Amino acid sequence: MRVITTIVLLAVCGIAVGQADAPRDKPVKVFVDDKAKSFKPAAVHRQGKTYAPLRAIGEALGADVKWLEKSQRAVVCIADRCTAIGKSEGIIVQDRLLIPLRLLSEALGCKVAWDAAAQAVRITRPPTPVPFP
Repeated sequence: MRVITTIVLLAVCGIAVGQADAPRDKPVKVFVDDKAKSFKPAAVHRQGKTYAPLRAIGEALGADVKWLEKSQRAVVCIADRCTAIGKSEGIIVQDRLLIPLRLLSEALGCKVAWDAAAQAVRITRPPTPVPFP
């Protein structure tokens, strides 16, 4: 009987420890130029960073996104500004690559602000230059 009790206690402790180590994703709202954006899977806050699906956030910022299968990287471009994002820089959620919003947004010249009260990220794109006639 004592052996069974010990095994049960060890199993319960192991489960509790395993749960403590698991990342806790918190849903986050994302606004681009004050317009709410929704993504599938949703943007999440994990261990001090906010992540969103690579292609969805890139396109929400007005960028072209190209996935390079061989190198497991994406090239994301707006006008003449490009950045490369590797699979290793993100997290996988529901079989999708989510990347840090600040990393991509700032690389493309956007401003990023955290709104703690709303649990939201606010991204402001740089003004589009007006062509000279």
